[in-house]
Amino acid sequence: MGCSDVSRLWLEILSVKGVSALMWERLHRTVPPGKIAMMLRSADGRRDLSALLGRRVTETDGRILDRQLHMIENGRCSIVSISDEHYPSLLREIADPPPLLFYKGELSVLEGPVICVVGSRRSSRRGIYTALGLARDLSARGIAVTSGMARGIDSAAHEGALKGRAGTCAVLGCGIDIPYPPENAGLGVEISAHGCLITEFPPGTPPLKRNFPRRNRILSGVSLGTVVIEAAIGSGAMGTAEWALDQNREVFAVPGPIEYRGSRGPHRLIRQGAALVETVEDILAELPPCGNICEDGSFQSGSSGDSLSKPERELLSALELDPKHIDELVEICHISAASILPVLLGLELKGIVESCGSGTYALSVDWKGIESRGR
Repeated sequence: MGCSDVSRLWLEILSVKGVSALMWERLHRTVPPGKIAMMLRSADGRRDLSALLGRRVTETDGRILDRQLHMIENGRCSIVSISDEHYPSLLREIADPPPLLFYKGELSVLEGPVICVVGSRRSSRRGIYTALGLARDLSARGIAVTSGMARGIDSAAHEGALKGRAGTCAVLGCGIDIPYPPENAGLGVEISAHGCLITEFPPGTPPLKRNFPRRNRILSGVSLGTVVIEAAIGSGAMGTAEWALDQNREVFAVPGPIEYRGSRGPHRLIRQGAALVETVEDILAELPPCGNICEDGSFQSGSSGDSLSKPERELLSALELDPKHIDELVEICHISAASILPVLLGLELKGIVESCGSGTYALSVDWKGIESRGR
């Protein structure tokens, strides 16, 4: 796939080593990209640019530029510049939009209403369930979900959104060709097939720690609002909420148990005025009217519980999202350990129960019958 002349100009500009995209974006406000590129091609022009940026500007690194163009021409990624009509409109409104986005998939997923869902990498099972459910319900109503493809809440948000019709977008803190975290490589492929991956960082950029705070401004920047599920004070998810506030976007927070460290971030946001979220309706109530939001979404996974045996139903009534040891289940259900194991195995095969290790079991976060048990 080729790229527009303006996008190619930005590729050339961003291929200069040692000068950040933020510097180029600030310069772009006063100097058109075509003129910047012309200045780069002469010694006198580079001296003028150095004076404007307060930093020595060197020639464009042709090897970097050739590698990026090769990826684009071979369909391994696409690019869109801030001057292109398909650039995300909400992102263009923020104070420092990236001049160029690298993406894989369908950028059109960001043309409709979008909500950002973020949270802790060290999430609880309850947090995972909540992220899956909210993202699924948003996507079912025609609202795309964006997140950072990190472990924990982010991954659950993407997986939930993929179950709906609106899809999902992952904003990366590295190059489009770098699977990060590595275990989410398969998820990245699925997202690019039913949504898109986007990043401001050129191909080959490693997931450096300093990249992620800037990545977070894009997460909130493409979204009408940001939902925080389980986050420690000072975490990246809280940083994304701060970006949302700076960008005059909505902020939502899901409360949690007061003794849980991951509840501190959402609780602080709620005290500061964030909308408290228990269901998807709490989010929809705060959004401006969106023409394609509807109630036609449904989710089916595993057994509803209607065709279960009596022992299965009794055991099911004793199980929760939080794991319980088999000894506790034996005591609650008044059944022997020898008898309970095959029942647990049957429920596990039906996708209703998950083994959590060390002799503990819990309800599966994907079981549709859990809807009637409440979050």
